[in-house]
Amino acid sequence: MKQFLTELKPLRAVLILCALLTIILQPEPGTTPVYHGWNVVPTLLVPVLAPLFFMLLMLDSLMASMLRSQSTGEEQSRYRRIRNTDLIVGGLLLLAWLPYFIALLS
Repeated sequence: MKQFLTELKPLRAVLILCALLTIILQPEPGTTPVYHGWNVVPTLLVPVLAPLFFMLLMLDSLMASMLRSQSTGEEQSRYRRIRNTDLIVGGLLLLAWLPYFIALLS
């Protein structure tokens, strides 16, 4: 696990951690937003950040795929693991937040 985290590098690890935190802090679908106090974070800030983190994960997976095609050996498998991690976390993020955003549209 420690080797995997060192392969990710700090910026990617923080991106994945933040994406997972938005899943944990997700409000229930239909929750009314709160405009003051600490409840602003889960009701206003986290729903805004979730799509941004999703797009950053998809961009990072695209860049990892491009870098994988230009590398060989162990570096190529490292970028494959990074791409797969980004896609898995992005899929989890999408599945977790889809009911919330569907509730907003209806």
